[in-house]
This record gives sequence, structure tokens and C-alpha cells, in this order.
Amino acid sequence: MATFEFSVKVGKPVAKVFEFITNLDNLKKLSEYITGVEVKGEIKVGTHYTIKTTSMGRTIETDNEIVSLEPNKKFGVKTNAAPPASPVTNTYLLEKDGDGTKLTTQMDAVLLPAGMPSMPGMEDMMKAQMTSSLETSLNALKKMIEG
Repeated sequence: MATFEFSVKVGKPVAKVFEFITNLDNLKKLSEYITGVEVKGEIKVGTHYTIKTTSMGRTIETDNEIVSLEPNKKFGVKTNAAPPASPVTNTYLLEKDGDGTKLTTQMDAVLLPAGMPSMPGMEDMMKAQMTSSLETSLNALKKMIEG
């Protein structure tokens, strides 16, 4: 398992940032491919929700579970991927930073799941892709929250 981490400063108070990231309807703003979010219960640890994405006429549903929730401090989600992929856990950490919020995202992922063919350099390539994706996503989230 590998852990990736990236942080940005968001020019909004911690409570506003936490409110935005825990409002699961906001996920649709993050990607044009997300076409629906279906929450099965209230937002708390153990709640499952489904994200529907559509690309090239194909719809994919992904099961997610809230695994940590500390108001104005922490929000963690495990995405349960179907094999050959493996589950990924994303955790957002929030800290007061002057007049804004330091927002850190951590991703725990298995880079080479069992059964996936491995070639020299593949793990390094996947690390670079994950790091770039995390940075891009967090910067996009920052822009949305700041308006």
C-alpha cells in the first residue's frame, strides 16, 4: 500500500470547507463525468453512497463508504473498486491556517493489485500519475470552494 499526500491553502474558514466537502452533491461539480450521487442514509461513519459516472455512453457505478468523520477536522471515504482494481481510501484533513484553511488530502492505494501484470517502471509511473491526479483534484476543489 502506498500513501500519497498533497496540501493547499483555501481562503475560506474551516467550517465552510468542511461543509463543502461533506455535501456529497458537490461531487457532481468536480467532474463532468459524474452524473449522479445516491446516498444511502445520513452522512456518518459507515454510510455508503454510489457515484454514477458516464463516459463514451457507458455508465459505471462506484460504491463508497464513509470511514472517518470528525466535524471541521477530518473526512475519509473508501472507494470499493471491483477487481482487478483494489479499494482506495481518500482522507481530507482540515486545519485553521491564518484566515483560511490548510486542506490536506491523503490517498492510500495499492498500486499493483494481485493479478495485475507488472512491468519494470510500472509502479513509479503509477505513483507519478496518482500524485499528479491528487494535486490536480485538490487545486480544482480549492477553486470551487473559494468561488
